[in-house]
Amino acid sequence: MNTAPDKTADAILRILGHMDPPEDLYSVSGSRLYDQITAKDLTELPEILAAVRKTSGPILELAAGSGRITRPLLTLGRPLTAVDSSPEMLAMLKEKAATKAFNPRRVQLELVEADMSRFEADGGFGCVVLGASSITLLDPAGRWELFRRVRDCLTPDGQFLLTVLNADNHHAPVSDSGRCTVSALGEDSFLITAEGRDPANGARHVTMIDVSFGVDGTYRSSAYASDVAFLSNTLLEEEIAAEGLSILERRPVRIASPSPGLNDVELWVCGK
Repeated sequence: MNTAPDKTADAILRILGHMDPPEDLYSVSGSRLYDQITAKDLTELPEILAAVRKTSGPILELAAGSGRITRPLLTLGRPLTAVDSSPEMLAMLKEKAATKAFNPRRVQLELVEADMSRFEADGGFGCVVLGASSITLLDPAGRWELFRRVRDCLTPDGQFLLTVLNADNHHAPVSDSGRCTVSALGEDSFLITAEGRDPANGARHVTMIDVSFGVDGTYRSSAYASDVAFLSNTLLEEEIAAEGLSILERRPVRIASPSPGLNDVELWVCGK
């Protein structure tokens, strides 16, 4: 997705004296920041685990990242395949999975480096999980390919679980300056998150700026960006149905840390 420049993020970076353009959020250093931000986020985990427990057989997790959802899935004791396109994320997940704290039952875990819309699987999965509203990272062609592959790799009674953020209920700001939030990130750093809307391209542009202070009062900044599709539930429903999948159930997801920019999240339980 080629989104328009984010004026809010650009202004903040100029004030900070940060001259380099933001890196990809899934770069080496960006992956570490993402892992730090999401490590203690419990959002959607209770809902996903409750739904997975109603299935049987091996589990496939797409866009697994560094393992925020993988860890609780491993507690179920079922063979698990984790797919992610970032080698840095998978390296962190591999290191974590080797510890007893992360994988106390020593569950069989296979790591696959692949785009979630291009993964290769032999089938036989009783459950496929796609959390964190990651479906918004794909363009229409990518979503079509993902739904087709998910359908083909599920067992006849298998289920596809995905969390969705309904764009219909997330209106663009009145001005074009976007939305910006600031949060603590450790004792000596904070995180600025700027989100710009680009209706023409059907996307949101998210920039994360990490500002860390030294003991002498100086600071350094690092910036990372990612484009996220602006999707409505109605469109997703149509795309899922077109690939032979049905939405069997919708469950509201409780947001662990409520945010003005994050609400109306649902877990969709889909089957053939």
